[in-house]
Amino acid sequence: MTKQDVLELLKSPEPEKQREGAFAARDMDMLEAAPLLVELLKSRSLGVQEAADMALRKIGSQESVQALIPLLSDDSAQIRNLSMDILRHIGHQDIDSLVDLLSSEDVDIRIFASDILGSTSSYIAVSPLCNALLNDPEVNVRYQAAVSIGELGRAEASPCLNKAFQDEEWVQYAVVEALSKLRDESSTQALIKALPESSELVTSMIVDALGEMGNVKAVPMLLKKIELSTTALRNKIVKAIIKILGGKALVFLSEKEREKLNDYLLVALDDDEEETQDVAMSGLGHVGGDRASAKILNIVAGLDPDMDPERLARAESALVSIGYTESLSKGIMSDNESKALGAVRALGKIGGPDSIRVLTGAFSHKDRDLQREITKELYNSAGPEARDFFLNILRTHNDGDVLKNSLRFIGYKLRDDECLKELMSFLDHPWDDVKEVALDSVLTIGGDRVAKEFEPMIESSDPTQRLMAVYAFGRLGAGKNISLLKKALTDESAEVRKMTLEAMATVCPDDREVIPSAIRAINDKEREVRLALVELLGKCPHEETIAYLLEILEDEDEWVRIRAIEALGEKKAGDVVPDIISLWENSSKLQKIKIIETLGYIGNQSSFRALLDILDDFDPDIQDAAEKSLDRIQDQGVE
Repeated sequence: MTKQDVLELLKSPEPEKQREGAFAARDMDMLEAAPLLVELLKSRSLGVQEAADMALRKIGSQESVQALIPLLSDDSAQIRNLSMDILRHIGHQDIDSLVDLLSSEDVDIRIFASDILGSTSSYIAVSPLCNALLNDPEVNVRYQAAVSIGELGRAEASPCLNKAFQDEEWVQYAVVEALSKLRDESSTQALIKALPESSELVTSMIVDALGEMGNVKAVPMLLKKIELSTTALRNKIVKAIIKILGGKALVFLSEKEREKLNDYLLVALDDDEEETQDVAMSGLGHVGGDRASAKILNIVAGLDPDMDPERLARAESALVSIGYTESLSKGIMSDNESKALGAVRALGKIGGPDSIRVLTGAFSHKDRDLQREITKELYNSAGPEARDFFLNILRTHNDGDVLKNSLRFIGYKLRDDECLKELMSFLDHPWDDVKEVALDSVLTIGGDRVAKEFEPMIESSDPTQRLMAVYAFGRLGAGKNISLLKKALTDESAEVRKMTLEAMATVCPDDREVIPSAIRAINDKEREVRLALVELLGKCPHEETIAYLLEILEDEDEWVRIRAIEALGEKKAGDVVPDIISLWENSSKLQKIKIIETLGYIGNQSSFRALLDILDDFDPDIQDAAEKSLDRIQDQGVE
């Protein structure tokens, strides 16, 4: 299609041809099509409008900008807005034409031009916009000029923005916003300089801007301003100071300044804005005391843990930073669950004798959920001083979570072997989760004394007791207890026999003498036991395990055979390839794929040859598996 053809399509009265022409002009970057494309923006067809819009944005050029400018005066608001949007995208390609519009007698055109120039990202636009800001007779033009200067973000605009503080409040708002976007030294100074002479509304905006900019040089002026301000403005000022300095830097203020700031922050906690409250909490975490704790706890009392998790976390952090207070001690006894829970969590993280005393003292007065939280926090923060408290819980309480926290404290944290009898008694608990934690706590303590506690259990009539004993011997060192484990291989419980093999598997790499005992399980009636034997043989590096794994290839259970095949592959036992291939004809599809994968792991010439033959299989899944194993061998090299 020639350019002339495109121009003819654009002139056509038919929307379909117009759209086709617009797309072609876009693809060919036809500058000469710009006037016609601009005319098509007025089309009643949305499809034609969209195609012309897309084309103009891609073609751009000075010609397009100049063709679009007259549409800014169109009677249709939709056309004016569309042309403005395109000019924001391509206006930087003819800034001079846009600047000329700032001299238009039409106020709306000057506003539009100011707006578009803010999107050009060009330093050339700064000077004419500054001129409009300081000299245009229409306040809305001056306002838009300030907004656009902020969008440009050029530091050289700071002097003219500073001068504009003499303008109406409406313009001052935009000036403050623009200076905050510049974020350079001169803009900070301009805002600080404007503080004393601005109205309360503008001052409020300046304070917010200084807080966002974070320049520490603003702090002295803010501290001076704070005493002469209304409550609402004062809250904004303290928020800005905290944002600028951060909580930790507040300690560098003078004692008098910290005391005053503390008072102001306490007032700010009552502000209607949640953000102001949150910043005040952060500041009080570093300068606050008992009164601050009390007020923060009152905020916590009104928060929903599901809806306000972040605010709760900020409040808790502030309470922890303040440290132990009497308000926390009283808060834990509150009937408000959220308040009491906040106090529990804060005290737990604060730690120390006072916090632990309050937590242990409140335990018996609180409901089950808070008791769980108290024991959890004490597990993290308490030491030997809480031993008797937790032992008493073990003797008197019946909630599973509370008991588990207590068992963990004695076993995991204190590792107190003097409490063994107490912990061991929970191995008979009716709830499995409590029983498991008790077992793990005892084994965490460890040592010969613990091992002796389990020796009688291996002879128990209760299979669960015997199972725990075997597990314990494995954890405490199977090598030391091998004679007891060998006896357990003949236990009537399949779970015990399986657990015994798992324990012995940890010994086998260093002691091949366990193999003759373990291999007795080769004909065990339970599949899970035979699978445990395969795992043991797979972990043992000794040569005789290969013969046993070959024997297991004849097992009646497919999964046992598959695990034996995998174990042989992991051992890279090259001599067994014929034995593995012999299984092929009587194998399921799954077992065949496992055979193929194992041949890939072994990776010798026999494996490679066998895999080439398997490629002729009619099943595409088998072929795909064989190709992957061959690729693996080629990547590794044939051994």
